[in-house]
Amino acid sequence: MAKIIIVEDEAIVAMATKMMLIKLSHEIISITSLAEEAITKVFENHVDLILMDIKLKGPMDGIQAALEIRKDKDTPIIFVTGNSDLKTKNRIAEVENSGILHKPIMLEDLRTALKKFLISEHGGK
Repeated sequence: MAKIIIVEDEAIVAMATKMMLIKLSHEIISITSLAEEAITKVFENHVDLILMDIKLKGPMDGIQAALEIRKDKDTPIIFVTGNSDLKTKNRIAEVENSGILHKPIMLEDLRTALKKFLISEHGGK
């Protein structure tokens, strides 16, 4: 069971993601719509993975938050986005140990992404 933070500004998407993660037997540490709060939660808790929307409430977007987290932590980050233009993909490429999951999130796509990023965190499980 992985400990996951959901960073998503759309409440319906956040709740649907939470339900899928619970179905996949993962623990949700926090759900937030603010990049700054997400950064704080990552540093206050042991987190195995972050699901991070790119467009968030407040002045900082998800990629900026990820770069802040990367200064001290290597927690895997899966960016969740409906926008995969070249500029966005290039910005995401700057964030090590990250990937992209496109909206709408489908259970099997989420399961595959989690396996990819959690295998090294949990010794191949």
